[in-house]
Amino acid sequence: MLMGMRAVVILVALGATAAAAPAPQAWIGQVQPAGEALAPCADCKLSPVQRGGTLVVLPPKDVAPPVGDVVLVQPLVGIVLGAHVDKGRAALAWFLADQRDGDNGVLVLPPGTAVHLVPAAPADVAGIKAALLRNEVLAHVGKAVAKLEVGAIDVDGDGKADFAVTYGCAAWGDGACQLHGQFMLARRAGKWVELE
Repeated sequence: MLMGMRAVVILVALGATAAAAPAPQAWIGQVQPAGEALAPCADCKLSPVQRGGTLVVLPPKDVAPPVGDVVLVQPLVGIVLGAHVDKGRAALAWFLADQRDGDNGVLVLPPGTAVHLVPAAPADVAGIKAALLRNEVLAHVGKAVAKLEVGAIDVDGDGKADFAVTYGCAAWGDGACQLHGQFMLARRAGKWVELE
């Protein structure tokens, strides 16, 4: 699991039924902003700055990395843009990089994916929080997800969240949040579950 400057990321495949299309492939990426390092802050509000940079794709062990064109999504800063991946990396002419500590992850989707940024329904937020509280890194403590920010992504056109990118506490211990970062999730069979 990646933490701190490397985003804590959890990705889960999109739910599908026997009659539905298979879940779209997805990967996790990190954007490394070019130029002078951003001064990180954990307790500030969303503070994106426009920068160029490099995308580094972090595929799960059992999934081949993407090659060629991809779609990058970071709903918390409102980014949906194309990139071309070669050997797990892509140069980005621009990106909205958030200065908050641990908020440099993106969801990487196949080319041509129709991405819609949608509000996360209260039921989805509750399901996402419940899924994250099963993770040991948050010590099963409800306060760890109390201030969780959720950005939702619809990829099948029904207006409902299929994927989510979060920002908030990424490690809880000794009665307080020890680290801020991201989790990425998707819906499987109507539930939000994690992929480590």
